[in-house]
Amino acid sequence: MGSSFLKDLQGALDTFNWKQAERVCEALINELNSSTTPCDEESAKKILKALRRKRQFRLMGLVADAFIRSGQSAAEILRQYGQSMIDQGNLTASRIVLQSIIDDAGSPPEEKAEARGLIGRIYKQLYVDAADSTNPRQQQNLSRAIDYYYSVYKGDPRNFLWHGINTVALVARADRDHVLLPGLPPMRQTAQEINALLTKIGSLKYWDRATALEDAVALGDFENAYEHALYYALDKDADAFEIGSLIRQLTQVWELTDDVEPGKTLLPVLRTALLKRQGGEITLDANKVRSQADNAQNAYDRLAYKRLEKVFGTDRYEPLAWLQKALLRCSAVARVDTVMDQRVGTGFLVRASDFFVGGDKNEFLFLTNAHVISPDDNPFPGAIPPQAAKIVFQASGTQYEVGKLIRSSPPTDLDFTFLTLKAPDPSAECCPLEPPASLFNIEAKPRVYVIGYPLNAGLSISLQDSLWLDDDGRLLHYRTPTEPGSSGSPVFDQQYWTLIGLHHAGEKDMPRLRGTGTYEANEGISIAAIQKATLSGPPLSKLLEVHIG
Repeated sequence: MGSSFLKDLQGALDTFNWKQAERVCEALINELNSSTTPCDEESAKKILKALRRKRQFRLMGLVADAFIRSGQSAAEILRQYGQSMIDQGNLTASRIVLQSIIDDAGSPPEEKAEARGLIGRIYKQLYVDAADSTNPRQQQNLSRAIDYYYSVYKGDPRNFLWHGINTVALVARADRDHVLLPGLPPMRQTAQEINALLTKIGSLKYWDRATALEDAVALGDFENAYEHALYYALDKDADAFEIGSLIRQLTQVWELTDDVEPGKTLLPVLRTALLKRQGGEITLDANKVRSQADNAQNAYDRLAYKRLEKVFGTDRYEPLAWLQKALLRCSAVARVDTVMDQRVGTGFLVRASDFFVGGDKNEFLFLTNAHVISPDDNPFPGAIPPQAAKIVFQASGTQYEVGKLIRSSPPTDLDFTFLTLKAPDPSAECCPLEPPASLFNIEAKPRVYVIGYPLNAGLSISLQDSLWLDDDGRLLHYRTPTEPGSSGSPVFDQQYWTLIGLHHAGEKDMPRLRGTGTYEANEGISIAAIQKATLSGPPLSKLLEVHIG
């Protein structure tokens, strides 16, 4: 029973198709509920591990619960169930489940050790979340966390390095927080022991790299920490769960920040890796977009000649540059509001010369959907007229009034509107058309990304379920998720963050562009098709004199 579900589930997870993953899990749960025998243990373990590695903790918890109810009582299944509850914030219930593994005489020793480590994480999380080092109860939580981790590590240091490095991190945190706890192991001595053990390992696996990175931070050896981070970020076996856990450890326990080394270099590297593997929707702190882009550049400058070429060869500079490009694209994307602060959609800056004859390459235009902003003399139902709109760039904290509507195509055609903005910032970022996006090979399962304001919320990058589906020269179809408010968002290729489309619609039963039938798809207008229409039209100077509907 389990092997067939595992194959279907892995296919959905590998393509970030969360809806399909949920359908597979629902079918599995239904079968488990009606089955007279439990799922085989190995398949159950692999299914839960696959969900965990993609950070699908809700589904992981539901499936683990169904495994247990159906009679599957292996200690690893129980541990994975406890893990899922920790990552959903259900710490008390998780502790009870994990303690049951420890108390069971039949549990394998390694599972008891893993369970003790996870209980240590519960107490660690309680201390970190409370953010009150003077509270005796929270000090006790910190002490318990250290005890759980250290008791496992000192029993078998070679095989439980992650318990050891958590001990080091928490002892260092206690020292920074001026929490005096009796009998703490000496932090630096334990870190040096771990370093010696790592040195004896011939080829470090990704989990060893994570430990080595933290250990280098503990010992103040930032150059080695940077090198381990780069190896770790480019290791294909390190998935979203592992990378997310390391970022959480560095920011919450070690308290690294984006503006001070070593966090200034380490965090952009790791966040790039997470961004590319997570396949979710990344909501950005708009106030930090520019500083994070600068940090990515600074990290690149720091590492490019000292580490990147030495470690990775000639084509591995891409991770940091890729992150910087993503953040810079965010700076060009704005929210479309009414003058009464009602949020209606998204739009973005482009170069006038890319779309209009006579356009200046240093002149910016604002592009959105015609069903977001349309001519006041020929309005589309639901759209607002230019004079009722204001354009809000959250990343730069600026907003502009609309100047003129210079060209618009109805939603039934190319669904675009080009606008000028009053007194735009000449140093603003725009969405480029170069380098040209390579031709899409659907069989290679390329991805496209959308930046916008889904559900009229904050600035977000949609990565989830981001498969390219098809195009017919005018329309683009992709699975990248969007919500109301995403209309008018730019669509980018994965490799270069080159502008390839203007998002405008989505349906659960979208007619296929080729052949018959329907599929779940979002739809954008090809930028090439918009260019073809605008470059063959009147020059920009004429359009600025009087708008054309």
